[in-house]
Amino acid sequence: MAATDGSDLPKQRASGSPTKDFFVRMITRDITLPDCILDLLDNAIDGARRTIKHGAPKADGRLFDGFRVGLSIAGQAFVVSDNCGGISLNDAVDYAFHFGRRKDAPHDVDHSIGLYGIGMKRAIFKIGRKARVESRPSIDAFVVKVDVDEWEKNDADWDFDLESLKGNQEVGTRIVIEDLYPQIANAFADPTFINELIRTMARDYAFIIDKGFSISINGTEVPSYEYRLKEGNGVEPAVVAYEDDGVRVRIVAGLMKELDTDIPDELRLADTEAYGWYVVCNERVVLAGDKTDLTVWGNQRFPVWHPQYNGFAGFVFFESDDPKKLPWTTTKREVDSSEPLYLRALVRMKELSSVFTAYTGQRKADPQAAKEVEAAAAFVSVSTGLVNPNPMKLPEVAGKRSGPANVTIAYPRLRQHVKEVAEALGNVDMSAKEVGIRTFEYYRSMELGKS
Repeated sequence: MAATDGSDLPKQRASGSPTKDFFVRMITRDITLPDCILDLLDNAIDGARRTIKHGAPKADGRLFDGFRVGLSIAGQAFVVSDNCGGISLNDAVDYAFHFGRRKDAPHDVDHSIGLYGIGMKRAIFKIGRKARVESRPSIDAFVVKVDVDEWEKNDADWDFDLESLKGNQEVGTRIVIEDLYPQIANAFADPTFINELIRTMARDYAFIIDKGFSISINGTEVPSYEYRLKEGNGVEPAVVAYEDDGVRVRIVAGLMKELDTDIPDELRLADTEAYGWYVVCNERVVLAGDKTDLTVWGNQRFPVWHPQYNGFAGFVFFESDDPKKLPWTTTKREVDSSEPLYLRALVRMKELSSVFTAYTGQRKADPQAAKEVEAAAAFVSVSTGLVNPNPMKLPEVAGKRSGPANVTIAYPRLRQHVKEVAEALGNVDMSAKEVGIRTFEYYRSMELGKS
């Protein structure tokens, strides 16, 4: 009789391979359409850095002058093209179309914002069923054609065919995605979606656009949201700078200067949207204008955000040649709030926020005077003008004043009781306000000896 404990079974292996259908749907489920599009921009920016080889910045700090990405979003096609160097043939064969970053992938660009090697594939799968990726580096141009329906038929073969491209065209990459999903096509046809996408790009790439990088959508240039803090006339932003486990950290905070008025209304951030904390990893904004416990507000007994704090903006910059050290998630839309690196920075962020919240309590005593002092301050760019450590300075006008001369005392009492006191004061028809004044003055005279 055969054994029942399995000891006589031949050694076998249970398959753990994923199906393509499952893989495609899972990597696209938890990321939004705008974030997928931003992944493609991240790749282009890394391409620009690769082309520059992270050389010395120009005198004016505009490292990315001349580099651009253009998006065409219309009908049944999505096109993104750039002049940022292209994907080399060797990288395409060995790494670029691999699902996930391989351990042996070369580290060829410092300060990168591409993380896990899935951005381009995830964007294609999220947007449509057919794609064409053209890469024109300085030599060996090629094209990869992706037909998701055909590719999914064989779970054993995950590779893509490369074909040579001829012709002397501009160095760069062009991705065309067609056969769009209906919900994607509907979003692309909505002007509100396009405007919101432009606003998101202006916000999240503000520090890269400040250095000369150009982004356009359907011919509309993404505006520069040059973040600035007020400085001068007794106002100075705080600057904290240190290194933590190989990551350079810079924190600046203070009174925010409004965005330029030449930005069209439909592409502007409202002033109240701009206030709050920003978390920036390798110049890519991860959190913008945050007013939640992801930063300081309401975090472990710290006060929740209140409109009283309007005007405050803080920026915490994390920079590293190794992006895996930075406290962000794969969508680059959230921080990993459990990261010790981030938690240590959060202590400094709370300290700076406390200085400002204390000031706003004083500001309430004479808001008009404080407003005049704040408005008279000049401004400095967050990108380039705030480097040396410095404590926060805020207007002293509110703190020096004791507040308005008069205050109002108000409390309810039974009408009959008020009439009784009025009658005792000699006038039964005396108003409640006058009764209050007379009784206050009586107490002040009799108990305090004040006239």
